[in-house]
Amino acid sequence: MEPPSAPQKSRMNVALAAVAVVLLIAGLGIGYVLGRPAATSPPGPVDGLSRPDPIPRVDGWYRNGSVSYLDYGLQPNITAPILVFFQAASPDTMVPGQRNIIDTVPGQPGYSDFWRVYKVLAPAGYVANSIRSFEAAVASGYAIEETHLVVNCPVVNPGTTIRGSAAAPVSGWYRDREVVYFDHGMNSPAHGSIVDAAPIYAFFRMDGTAVSGQRNVIDVLPGDAGYSDLWRVVKVTVGASYMANDLRDAPSILAAGAAGTITLETTDLFVNCPVVS
Repeated sequence: MEPPSAPQKSRMNVALAAVAVVLLIAGLGIGYVLGRPAATSPPGPVDGLSRPDPIPRVDGWYRNGSVSYLDYGLQPNITAPILVFFQAASPDTMVPGQRNIIDTVPGQPGYSDFWRVYKVLAPAGYVANSIRSFEAAVASGYAIEETHLVVNCPVVNPGTTIRGSAAAPVSGWYRDREVVYFDHGMNSPAHGSIVDAAPIYAFFRMDGTAVSGQRNVIDVLPGDAGYSDLWRVVKVTVGASYMANDLRDAPSILAAGAAGTITLETTDLFVNCPVVS
């Protein structure tokens, strides 16, 4: 979430709705295929998504020190399934050259940047990328197993870059169409379909406008207990005398809240902002 412009945008005041997909207990199956959202976009590579290019890199505060994170914007705190192909004879070995498969993209019901990994166990002789959709994977009859792995892989438009980084997006499949995403790895634990979130503090005046020049504040970094690329927005409302960046750490924010000099409101807004430095 980019301070202060992101809290100012109307999207911060829009309630998020997640459409549940039907999953069988023993992995993906015909229940998912029947329950999944219908496609609404034309053939060809997935493009025209409502995502910035380049992806913004934003400065914030962590315990009075400067920290940077990427801003992919608002996300639901749920996971969507992603299919990753492994060799049936060696279930820990991925099928070389096979792209991962997803079944929803930004703007489609049920989309999330956070994906629960399902292993497709392909037999010997399987030709990489001969399966390019969930429907074909289910129809193949191959075993599909749910894992406990959750990855942060935001889908973007072809050619998208990340500000201040040379990282290139990874290619995958979406209903027989090429799709690209950035792979930020497994930094976001989940319980069931719900992604864990850490608090991020965003500052506002009493009239609801963002505090100009104030950076957002976090209190965990990658590798810390409780860290997640997904952040739950805590609205910090300050008085007229507050100067931008007077508060730069979570303990001071909580102390000020307890003293009544500011007010704190935990919202139901979640943002995908992986910390990069």
